[in-house]
Amino acid sequence: MNKFPVQLVVSDIDDTLIHKEDHLNEKTIQTIEKLKRRGIQFTLATGRMPYRAESYAGDAKLTVPFIANNGSILYDRGRMIWCKMLYAKIIQEITQRYMERNPQFTVIFSFTDRECPLVRTEWIRKRLGKYKGYDQTLGNTPDVWNQTVHKIYVLDDARSGIIGAFADELEYYRNEISFFQYGEFSIEIVAGGCSKASGLTRLLEYLSIQADCVMAVGDHTNDIELIKKAGIGVAVANADSQLKAADYVTAGERDLGVKEAIEKFVLSE
Repeated sequence: MNKFPVQLVVSDIDDTLIHKEDHLNEKTIQTIEKLKRRGIQFTLATGRMPYRAESYAGDAKLTVPFIANNGSILYDRGRMIWCKMLYAKIIQEITQRYMERNPQFTVIFSFTDRECPLVRTEWIRKRLGKYKGYDQTLGNTPDVWNQTVHKIYVLDDARSGIIGAFADELEYYRNEISFFQYGEFSIEIVAGGCSKASGLTRLLEYLSIQADCVMAVGDHTNDIELIKKAGIGVAVANADSQLKAADYVTAGERDLGVKEAIEKFVLSE
């Protein structure tokens, strides 16, 4: 176990700090405040775009950048301080092929302040108004594909197995893209070389902190590299089985697990 004093705690959001809530709960906010009083910084590492994480950043009153969009963005209190964009055309052929074969294969492009579907599938129709941009259908045209975006999100609400097949074909583009699969439901595709771990590397350079002085907490496969890079890597009790090789697996799920790890490895020092 890491013996360096923790200077920074980094946590995933979904199913780590929260389940489906729009805000952090009061006990989580109190724990973060305890960290700050000890001079220890706290931030987030999420697959979400910044605008969909700002409520949690506001609740935590972050004073340092957070890692967004699976490491392709560093965001600090209303401004993007670094990002790497994805050229959509790289995966145009393969994605259009899956769209043609599977009419309910949903494809969404993420921009700075909105996320827009190429085609209005049934899954999108049921969520019109829920997320900014879902009512702005882009179309599946050459001009739409000939642009840079922050992320391409694809999903199969039927969980028919095509997500796994699509992931297998995406491996061909590994030198140009990074992607993160969530079971048979969805895949997030971002610029090559990006991950939460690469985002942490850039954040630590920005803050002049060593990785040994970081505790990172997560629950899903896109957190594996993050918790491996940190001096102390923590998996909450509800984490994917692949994360159970972390330095520590909490007894508590989600926010209770985050609180448990902070109290055990940081506040008890």
